[in-house]
Amino acid sequence: DQHLSILPYSTLLENLAGLYVPLLTGATAVCLPLAEVGLNGSSGFNPQKFLQAILRETPTSLILTPELLLALVSMIEAGMPNPHHLRFIAVGGASVSPQLLTRAEKLGLPVYEGYGLSECGSVVALNTPSAHKIGSVGKPLPHVELTLNEEHEIFVSGAQYLGYLGQAEHANNKVATGDIGYLDAEGFLHITGRKKNIFITSYGRNVSPEWVERELTISPLIKQAAVFGEAKPFNVAVIIAAENVNVEALEHAIETINETLPDYAMVSKYLLSNQSFSIANNQ
Repeated sequence: DQHLSILPYSTLLENLAGLYVPLLTGATAVCLPLAEVGLNGSSGFNPQKFLQAILRETPTSLILTPELLLALVSMIEAGMPNPHHLRFIAVGGASVSPQLLTRAEKLGLPVYEGYGLSECGSVVALNTPSAHKIGSVGKPLPHVELTLNEEHEIFVSGAQYLGYLGQAEHANNKVATGDIGYLDAEGFLHITGRKKNIFITSYGRNVSPEWVERELTISPLIKQAAVFGEAKPFNVAVIIAAENVNVEALEHAIETINETLPDYAMVSKYLLSNQSFSIANNQ
């Protein structure tokens, strides 16, 4: 087996699962300069170089973020070569749309969503070929124990960090993830949002903005989106549209996405921003 590292090694998941795991299991870890796999800085991305690297190096495994998976799926759907040599594509780091995972499945891409956090040594749960459910982040790994409180916040024990730099040692044997979710009857973990980001509409409905935002950004017409609705009778999205998109096409895309959402999560109004959300502009 051969793993091609796409993400930088400053990302703990790639550091562990993309470097140490291949070496420990006798596989090959392929480490290329980020520019050769299409990455430039924190936000620059060249999808053609990304796919060319995958086709050239013929890896059997990759670790991707949802945005990178969307790029791969979109290019194959547009007629680019399908890398059939891939055996396992792990995707995580942010919420993944079930629609995107279904599109990948139709192309024959072996995509498996997972979930983790640095405080727990990275991976906490993962879908696998033998236990796979789209819409979930998989079953907890054997060494992990999950508990949920009355607010459905997920707590992890079995793998904890010692503490943050400059702070006292982490004494609690449970890590409060800040994520909201549930375990279904088959033992699959589902993440529904971030505790601190959930807003409550004027009708008393709890909405996780990440859920709505991921569905909006599946559209090729929408580059970025931020959804708000605290104490409002409707939800508002601030949208960064793709280049040269006309308003009519954008509105049609939003209407189509709304058809897949329950009424309390629909985007009723939107604002266009001419500045992307970035670290540089504090957005």
